[in-house]
Amino acid sequence: MKTFFKAAGMAVALVAGMALAPQAAYAQSVTLVVDVDQLYKDSVAAKSGGTQLEAKYGAKLKSVQSTLETAVKGWNEQVEAAKKVAKPDGSLPPANEASLAQARQTLNDSKSAFDEMRQEIQYADQYVKYQILDKLIPIAEKIRKDRKAGAVVPRGSVLAFDPANDITAVAMQQLNATTTTVSITPPQQQQAAAPPAGTAPAQPAKSQPQTR
Repeated sequence: MKTFFKAAGMAVALVAGMALAPQAAYAQSVTLVVDVDQLYKDSVAAKSGGTQLEAKYGAKLKSVQSTLETAVKGWNEQVEAAKKVAKPDGSLPPANEASLAQARQTLNDSKSAFDEMRQEIQYADQYVKYQILDKLIPIAEKIRKDRKAGAVVPRGSVLAFDPANDITAVAMQQLNATTTTVSITPPQQQQAAAPPAGTAPAQPAKSQPQTR
């Protein structure tokens, strides 16, 4: 997983390579830019990932969100009911106290389920982006060499650039030609879903004869 996070972080500062040259030549070298965010959104691979994410999580996310909204409504109703019967010292009748505690627990459980689902979706989405970036790096390096440029950087990391040096369209074309689908299951989840290669299913323990 170290490789995964290392490559994912390169989206912030993508450098496809630097040409070794004298200082004067380097000062005049061309820097190319690529809109990484656009590739994350509009490439064939990105759309493949989005379709898979929607199919796997769309209905589930709506369900846990609806459950959370219901829990919030229930909590608010119990709070309002408690206000009406609260004594001057702030204490509540046992029935209202119990109802309020139950509503609080339901709200906490619903929020935890929603947060867990959202985190899982975000992790899967980051894995999709990692795969796209992994394919983009060699593409950017080849374009850099072909154009004899000094570096390729994310478009969002520069304040100004010459539109002629924007290679997003070319990179998009080459990425779409080589990568049309991605996985939405990060390696850790894949490993958890299947036993290691070469291992046999666990066998139930056999009872041993007792010795006297």
